[in-house]
Formats: sequence, structure tokens, C-alpha cells
Amino acid sequence: MKSAYSCKFSVTATTCLFLCVIVSLSMLCISLWLTSQGLTNYVETMKSQLKEEGQVGKYQPRSRKSYVETTQGRPLDWEQSPDHTQTDEGFSDSWHEVRKHRTRLLTRTKCLQRLFLVILVSSSADAYKSRMVIRHTWGVDNALHRKWKTVFLIGVTGNNMLLSDRISREAQIFGDIIQGDYSETFANKVFKIQSGFEWAAKYCSFEYLLKTDDDVFVNTRALVAFLSGDGAPKAAFYFGHLMHGSPVLRTGYYAVSKEDHPGDVFKDYLSGGGYVLSKDLVLNFTQMFDVVKPLKIDDAYIGILAAEVGVKPISTHSFVMYSNKESCVYDSNLFLVRPVTHQCMVELFDANQREILSQPKEGVEY
Repeated sequence: MKSAYSCKFSVTATTCLFLCVIVSLSMLCISLWLTSQGLTNYVETMKSQLKEEGQVGKYQPRSRKSYVETTQGRPLDWEQSPDHTQTDEGFSDSWHEVRKHRTRLLTRTKCLQRLFLVILVSSSADAYKSRMVIRHTWGVDNALHRKWKTVFLIGVTGNNMLLSDRISREAQIFGDIIQGDYSETFANKVFKIQSGFEWAAKYCSFEYLLKTDDDVFVNTRALVAFLSGDGAPKAAFYFGHLMHGSPVLRTGYYAVSKEDHPGDVFKDYLSGGGYVLSKDLVLNFTQMFDVVKPLKIDDAYIGILAAEVGVKPISTHSFVMYSNKESCVYDSNLFLVRPVTHQCMVELFDANQREILSQPKEGVEY
């Protein structure tokens, strides 16, 4: 009898232990399921809120003439201050969530402060001397509160590892190289411009953009002073040396096919040696790159984009193109001169600095 009673007690204890384990596992599963449901609901709620705030989801343009939407995203480098609002024009994606570039842009370097003018200099990987002359003359704003920043647009160097290493060192030392995934050919200059515009739109806060070349002298302070005055509109501003009635060439170096441009005359545009755009146009044009087919003649392409949004180029005599390269005479009324040699660029800059230092103190803008 004692032995039978002992066996019965053992079976009962094992059964209880088994049931306890089953109940514990069931409760754990239920707890995990409830937690996952809670997290799922939370994530969906946050997504809904972000969509309502314009932080998630791409903006679909309502018409060909309207490419920009105001959002609550902020440029990555925009610091909080009483002067800065919480909204800015640009891509409808959150500035913090942008992961892909819509052009061939490779660089993700950000501007470290809000700027008045961004200067994009079209350069090439082997034009090191030209970049150094610009860095030591008109390209750099040494003021404590900088108003402009100059960067150089460069393509890939292919299999030239020596040149690639030099570009990498330049980027590390000067922080002014904006690189795109395109080879350095004339036909690819339009991709250089597209990449530069997207970089400015995504990684900088600015009011105006100057696109120019590395064989140009820019009277930067005079240009900034002009743009800061009442004579320059803050929007729909496309300013430079007018190219009117330019024929579309079908043969030679500048040849454009009928397929790429059926018309025989380009729409009015501004010479690529130097033109100024207001910020709204840069943002608009960048979103139009997916709509308007690229054109081999990059400055004519910008003219086509301007025409698409109903903006007419503004011609100025203060941007001189095709000047005599042998002549090097400083003129304080000119904002930009092209082309110039390295030596002439230095001489023009020195003359500009002497003029600034000779002005009465109250007439100098630092």
C-alpha cells in the first residue's frame, strides 16, 4: 500500500509541473503578442502623424508649373535660432530622411552655417591650380559671419588613382569638393550642374546661387552687396549674360541632335560662365530634372527649365563674357569677367582689395 501511494503522488506532481510550464509559456506568448501589437499601433500612429506634418512621402506635382511644396523639414545644417522659421521650401521628403540622390551626386558634405550666396564652380579633376588660385583670391569669405561659400564641381577620375587620391586630399583639407558620378566630358557637363544644384538644395541654406567656371574672376563682395540691395528680387531671379537667338548646331563639338532638341534656335538663356539664381528656382529646377530631359548644352538646358516655369532671364552688362584674355584691367562696375588667366585673376583681386581698403570706413561692408 505504501508503495502504491508513493507512485500516485509522483505522477500528480509531474502533471502539475507540466501544467505550470504550459501556462507560463502561454502567458509569455500572450504578453509578447500584446507588446508587438502595441508597437505596431504606435509605429502606425507615428507614421500617420509624420505624413500629416509632411515628413514622410513624396510630393506629386500638381502641374508642370508647380514643382515646389512648403514642408516642415529643415536643412541638415540649419541651427535653431529666433530668426529661423520651422518651415522651408524644398523637397517634400524630410531633410533628415533623404537617403537617395535624384541626380548623379555623390557628396554629402553639409554647409556648416546659413549662407547668403552659394557659389558653384564648374571644374575638372586635373584643374588643381585653377582651384588653388580661386581659394586664395575671390573664392573665400574670411569674415567671422560668412556670407558666401565656394565649392568646386568635379566628376569621377576613372582608373587614375593618383588623381583620385589628390581629389580626396583636397576634399579633406578644404572641404569644398562636390563630386558626381560622371566622367569629365563636355556632354556630361549637364550632369555636373544637376549634381551641384541638388547638393545646394539638400545640404545648404542660402538665398542665392552663383554658377560659374574656374577661369573666371568674380567681384564677390560687390555681387553680394548688389544682391543684398533692393535691385535684386528674392524670387524668380535668373541673372547674367544673355544669350538670345542662339542657333542649335547640328555638327561639330557643340552639335545637338534633332531628337534632343527639335527646334533650330534655343530659348533665351544666360551664359554658363556665370549666372545667378534665386533659391526658389534652384529648388524648382532640381525637382524638374526628372521631368525635362538633360541637354548637352548645359546653360541652354537651364534656360529651358526657366522657360518651363515662366521665368525670363535678366541680362546685365556687369557679367562680361568672351573678354580679351590678354587684357587685364580692373573695373569696379563689373561683377564677373571671363575668361582670365591665373595671373590676371590675382591682379584683379589685388586691385579689388586695394579699392576696398581705400574706401572710408563707413563705406566698407565687412
